[in-house]
Amino acid sequence: MVLAYAPGRPEGDLSDRLELRVALTPQGQLDDAAFAADPLPWSSLRILPDGSERPGELVALETGWALRSARSEDNPLWALEGRVFRPGDLVTLRRPDGEELAFRVVNVDPD
Repeated sequence: MVLAYAPGRPEGDLSDRLELRVALTPQGQLDDAAFAADPLPWSSLRILPDGSERPGELVALETGWALRSARSEDNPLWALEGRVFRPGDLVTLRRPDGEELAFRVVNVDPD
């Protein structure tokens, strides 16, 4: 995914990316059953415009999904909201301070 919109960056930023390792249903939604059955965490990687990387993992919450930093489990969660994860669709990442970043799905690898 690439940043489509963020406060201060209304045009987005192609060098600000978010990569997720997830299982999707045939409808392109996050697969709850596959998440529960997967022995490995669903990893995330945020690549910032300066090239620095922020590894993390996707976690299931009662109310949806969130990203947690791999650096520390004590770091606040970033809410992840997306109905469908297909190229062209938007996914919202909400920072702990409430600020929202919109990412556009650009690729889904079936592996």
